Amino acid sequence: MAYPNSDLTIPFATVFTTFLLWFVSLTPIRIAQSKQEEGYDNSRPREQYSRLPEWGQRAVAASNNTFEGLCFFSIAVFTYAFSQLSDINDNNNSKNKQVRIAADFFCIAFVIFRAIYFPLYWYNLPSFRSFIWLLSILCVIGIFIISFV
Repeated sequence: MAYPNSDLTIPFATVFTTFLLWFVSLTPIRIAQSKQEEGYDNSRPREQYSRLPEWGQRAVAASNNTFEGLCFFSIAVFTYAFSQLSDINDNNNSKNKQVRIAADFFCIAFVIFRAIYFPLYWYNLPSFRSFIWLLSILCVIGIFIISFV
């Protein structure tokens, strides 16, 4: 079995970046929780979510959606990575280069769309937010499709 080399650096780096985006998305939630009269409820933080102000509840929803997106995106990237194992050392093949460029594009675009998604959720811009969500899920679908090329 070939070891995935630098040809998979961008896809794997974007999975890690998306994880970091999710982790950062917890910050406004913790701020909203700390502003509650009882402060941050470490014994039942999820129950506290329902008592947060609207912006805090939106931050929770944005974070949850980002985590869900991370799961699908990670599966797509790993599916792509496993599909490339037999061709990973054939860097001169123009088909492999085109597939790799497409995968890198979809991965980077996904991260950009997810970064845009947060403020759209926080500031209650549902139509634009849904459009950005659609673009990000199309990136995931694109990665799955090129996994079978």
